[in-house]
Amino acid sequence: MHNNIVQIVKKYDEALSEAESEKYILSIQMSPDGFLFCIFDDEKNKFLSIETVEFSNVNRIGILTEILKQFVLGHPWLTLRFKTVNIIYETSKSTLVPSPLFDKTEKETFTEFNFTVKESHDVEYDKLNNLDAFILYTLPVQLKETVNELFPNHKLLSHSGVLIESILVLHKNLPEQKRAFVNVRNSYLDIIVTEGRKLLYYNSFNYKTKEDFVYFLIFVLEQLNLNPEEIDLVISGFIDKNSELYEIIYKYVRNVHFQALTASFKYSYIFNEIPSHYYFNLLNIGLCEL
Repeated sequence: MHNNIVQIVKKYDEALSEAESEKYILSIQMSPDGFLFCIFDDEKNKFLSIETVEFSNVNRIGILTEILKQFVLGHPWLTLRFKTVNIIYETSKSTLVPSPLFDKTEKETFTEFNFTVKESHDVEYDKLNNLDAFILYTLPVQLKETVNELFPNHKLLSHSGVLIESILVLHKNLPEQKRAFVNVRNSYLDIIVTEGRKLLYYNSFNYKTKEDFVYFLIFVLEQLNLNPEEIDLVISGFIDKNSELYEIIYKYVRNVHFQALTASFKYSYIFNEIPSHYYFNLLNIGLCEL
């Protein structure tokens, strides 16, 4: 394995068969600092594997694509043919546009309101059916070309889009009230606030300390006139109950819950050893009609 690759999780159900790969769905989530994927048996509606690696000292897109190629081409599962390949790309640069206003020929114009697009990046977009909106985001051209080479005919999805769609689908039939969601990533947190089937707020923030983290959370709640003592907050991503992040969240927000595994899917026994909220986005692509 490449020196820049660190194995974090590697779990496979014995029922997986390489000879039957074309009946499986491969879902991948990638970012400049990591790569995770799972394999889903579509016939049995069951997740059968999860594997994650971290990339270290990746400060240029050329290094990332080199590491990515070496990892994928050297992996016994990632070179097989699958029924479907979904790829989620994590980026801090995204923006929502209501469907009636969206025009794909003006996508660069829409992004200019929120962020600058580098010349080496393309603007991509996904349709969010449960929101009747489009989400626009940036993707490095070199990485896009590498992904197309490694996974022909894949479906590209934005991290933000999958997160928003999954939350809206999972909570659409619950009693209508305002709910807050925080998804924890490496140095980023995503905050979503919903009311029934409506999205009230979405944004991502870069944080370096636990104080940064809770500042952004409390700031958003205050801006939306939500009482931290009363709002229900659901947490997903890489955070544990004994972590400093959780402790400082609980200091200010009382009703805090971890996201459970989605009941509409089945899970191999290997997921018993993994916190249910860790891989929320990766395990819920099937909820999204993107």
